[in-house]
Amino acid sequence: MKDRILRYKASSKSSGSYVLYWMQQAQRIHCNPAFDYAVAKAQELKLGLIVCFVLSDEIPEANMRHYRFMLEALLEIAVGLAKRKIPFHVLLGKPTELIPRLGQKARLLVLDHGYLNWQRTWRDAIFSSELLSDTELVQLDTEATIPVHLASDKEEYTAATLRRKLVAKLPDWASYPDPPHYDIEPQYLDLQGIAHYPYDMLDIDALWAWACSELKLHPSPDIVGGITGGYEQAQKKLSLFIKEKLSAYAQYRNHPDLDYTSELSPYLHFGQISALEIIHKVFEAWQVPIDTLPQLIANKKQLTGNSLNLADYAEELIVRRELSMNFCFYNPDYDSAMCLPNWARKTLNNHLMDAREQHYSLDRLEQGETDDIYWNAAQRQMIFSGKMHGYMRMYWGKRLLSWCPSVDEAQEILLYLNNKYELDGRDVNAYAGIAWCFGKHDRPWAERPIFGMVRFMNAAGLKRKFDMDAYLRKVDLILRGKDEILA
Repeated sequence: MKDRILRYKASSKSSGSYVLYWMQQAQRIHCNPAFDYAVAKAQELKLGLIVCFVLSDEIPEANMRHYRFMLEALLEIAVGLAKRKIPFHVLLGKPTELIPRLGQKARLLVLDHGYLNWQRTWRDAIFSSELLSDTELVQLDTEATIPVHLASDKEEYTAATLRRKLVAKLPDWASYPDPPHYDIEPQYLDLQGIAHYPYDMLDIDALWAWACSELKLHPSPDIVGGITGGYEQAQKKLSLFIKEKLSAYAQYRNHPDLDYTSELSPYLHFGQISALEIIHKVFEAWQVPIDTLPQLIANKKQLTGNSLNLADYAEELIVRRELSMNFCFYNPDYDSAMCLPNWARKTLNNHLMDAREQHYSLDRLEQGETDDIYWNAAQRQMIFSGKMHGYMRMYWGKRLLSWCPSVDEAQEILLYLNNKYELDGRDVNAYAGIAWCFGKHDRPWAERPIFGMVRFMNAAGLKRKFDMDAYLRKVDLILRGKDEILA
């Protein structure tokens, strides 16, 4: 795990009662480099390991549906850790205050890594805390197949430029070591004076009621039905994908009228399953050696059949996802239109005075009340199911430019809607995907009104490529099902 260390602070002290792992980005105990590092160090030091999760109301734009999905995973984690006699505490408050307070008595404090500005600010504050001046600290990249800072030392221009670097380095990163041995007697924290969940971690209703009360969660948007958070649920989604969808993934993955995506993005967003574990299980199921992964990605354009399906999925799961990580890691303006390449901002600004098709208030947009039936369907699908098909999200994003006076306003509205309703919102993929709608990680195309040289999408293209009537029927079924639940 040493190669995954992003940041390290040594300590001269040899005292400390335990090893503490603050879990935040990687909400799992399977294939989690930060957790495994903490386990191995606790075993080496002969000290008990303690895992803490901080439930905070300072997570930007998080709401009831996000917290519910997350808490469902925490119950699984509690059960898994109890089997290994590792205490797990759900704390309430500010991580930048609670973790240093508990970490000052630790021999070692281990952190996972978040790519967004607010996550990095938290970790910066912890590393600079005076309370931890005598505590050893280590921070590891847990989510990228190849740690972002090692995959590239700069922001990449396109997927092609990052792909070459990933392919060259993947042979050294495609494997994952076996979980470390651990047989230390449990060490318990003194939580006196620290707000924490004091009841049975096996009761989701009690945990949820406590979280709603303590965090004062607003009831809108409400919880998404039909999907549950946690590692076991992610495994079920993965098994279904391998069994019923992967064999036609390359052909149908972009079809919004069909369901050929893995539906794992919410689980990846919350770190409830590892991308490395996913790719291993996909290759194992199809009896393909994992060491062929780099060649499949590199040669995708020449492939057919099952090889193309594997390569297409690996491209999305590894290359595109880690391009998003690279973007947010190296570009502090990832959440504004300032992140766009110069050519995109210039061409869009050149068309600021072009007449827009319509102007809609934020309320009408949020309710899906435009003159575009496909945009409305995508928006309503997101509101009621917590997800939108990836291809429709591209159309949904680009279409807004036709209704907004500037790219800055369009991006601001899209991020608001996406981050509020999507279970995988507030994610590196979300920021990169919305920026892509306006030219990020893309190239100039033919000039046209409003869009300039930014890639254009329209309803005619949707109808030409897909059965959009089937898509509308699918969304209508989702909405009718929601109405029946509410009734």
